[in-house]
Parts: sequence; structure tokens; C-alpha cells
Amino acid sequence: MKQPNRKRKLNMDSKERLDQDGRLEQAEEEKKPKDSTTALSHVPSAAAQGAWSWEWYLKEQKAVAAPVELFSKDQSFPEHENGFQIGMRLEGIDPRHPSVFCVLSVAEVCGYRLRLHFDGYLSCYDFWTNAGSPDIHPVGWCEKTKHELHIPKGYRKDKFVWMDYLKACKLQNAPKKLFRNRSPNGPMSKEFQVGMKLEAVDRKNPSLV
Repeated sequence: MKQPNRKRKLNMDSKERLDQDGRLEQAEEEKKPKDSTTALSHVPSAAAQGAWSWEWYLKEQKAVAAPVELFSKDQSFPEHENGFQIGMRLEGIDPRHPSVFCVLSVAEVCGYRLRLHFDGYLSCYDFWTNAGSPDIHPVGWCEKTKHELHIPKGYRKDKFVWMDYLKACKLQNAPKKLFRNRSPNGPMSKEFQVGMKLEAVDRKNPSLV
């Protein structure tokens, strides 16, 4: 009468061992890459491990660089060095709201690029632009051109004065010489009149004209 119980116990023990072996085996399998090609795709080439260069990249891809002649003067290499420094204050357009001019500060400089910060707001709203961008202006530009300036959060509009703000916070305004002058041959805003029609790229959807 005890033999069936013993047999059932042995079967249960065997089943438990199989389950344990199965789990261990599965765990070992999970450590292995499921696809050998996936693992290989993450391995950089010998050239990629060194310093990246356009010459090497074009040669590897068997590609041709776009000729410099195809780019406009504004798109070509910068004519002047980036003289902006971290902490400098300026005025500029909010890229998400092109009709809004704000108080900005230089948060980071990387080559000819600037990371600009909206004074009084979180850094998550920071944005990058070129040092020669036509959308940034020196302190006082909005007042001179009769544009409304959105002041930093926490300040009263009727009480905000640029020079007082800079002095109170011990800040430095960006020198006027750092801002690119518009070419005299380029289109001037006074040539446009209300009601004129034209074509333009949708900034939120650059593929649309």
C-alpha cells in the first residue's frame, strides 16, 4: 500500500527537478542574444572607434559631399567667430511662438551654436540657435523697433527696465558687435506691405510650403 505513495512522491520529485532545470535553462538562454545579427550590429567598426571624420565617412559610405556652391552665404561657413559667452543677456524670438520677443540668456556655447534660456522659466524650454541668427538681438532692440518685449516671469511689465535689471542681478548684456548685420542687398521689411501674398515654409511642418 505504501508503494504507490512512494512512486507518486518520486514522480513529484522528478517533476520538481524538471521544473527547476527548466527554469535554470531558460535563465541561461535569456543571457544569450536571441539573434546573433543583433549583437553584431552594436559592435563599432575599427574606424568608428577612433576620431570621426567626414573624409572617412564619405569613403565608407561611397558618398559625395554636397558642393559648397549649392549653399547660400548664410548657410555657408561662418565669417566671424562666436563671441557670445555664458551669462550674457539679449533679446530674441521664441521659436515656438515666432511673434513673441523674450528676455534671453546664453546658457551654453558650442562652436558656432548657442543654447539660449528664457529668463525666469525652466531650462526645459531652452533652445539652440546659431550665433549669427537673425532672430536674436541686442538689449534694447524691442524698445527701439517698437516691439513688445515679454519680460522675465516674476517682474511687472510697467516696472521692468533693462539697465536696472542687469545692474540689480549683476548681469552682462551681449555687446552689439556680436550680432550679425543684415546684408544691404537682402529684402527689407519696409518693402513688404499688408495684404501681399507669398509662399513660405511651415515651421512646425518643414515639409509643407
